[in-house]
Amino acid sequence: MDIRKTAILLLLLVTGIFASNSAEPSVKPVKWRTIIKTTGPDSGTVTFKAIIAPGWHLYALTLPEGGPKPTSFDLSESKGIKLGSAVTPSRKAIETDDPLFGMKLAWWDANVDFTVPFTITDHVAAHLSAKITYMACDGQSCRPPTTENIGTPIKLKKQ
Repeated sequence: MDIRKTAILLLLLVTGIFASNSAEPSVKPVKWRTIIKTTGPDSGTVTFKAIIAPGWHLYALTLPEGGPKPTSFDLSESKGIKLGSAVTPSRKAIETDDPLFGMKLAWWDANVDFTVPFTITDHVAAHLSAKITYMACDGQSCRPPTTENIGTPIKLKKQ
């Protein structure tokens, strides 16, 4: 093979490697929506809706050591509100043996809501600040842990 053909072949190979590594996956496995509802003049609930793409799963809130990163909610930077309890999922996670990690794990394979009640302590400063860290897999591969930052003022309607 002459040098020109070798150089062209090498260029195509290198270009293909960079293109495949830099291409962003076309599917975002989990999208998040935030819903704030009034339950009283100074209280409400915030719901984080996980919209899970078909074929993907979102790991549970608690998992054994040595496995994937569990889904977690950090609301500690919120201002002017007092959170009532832990974030609660709308349904129980599926428990199964995960061949990727070689252990029994729990996950949701379809949309799930996570809700937490709150009370407003300062109507002017009331602001929700959430960091949702999660990991999603499709049975063959996993995305690295991802953190979504969500921030929104909380304005409750007078009842």
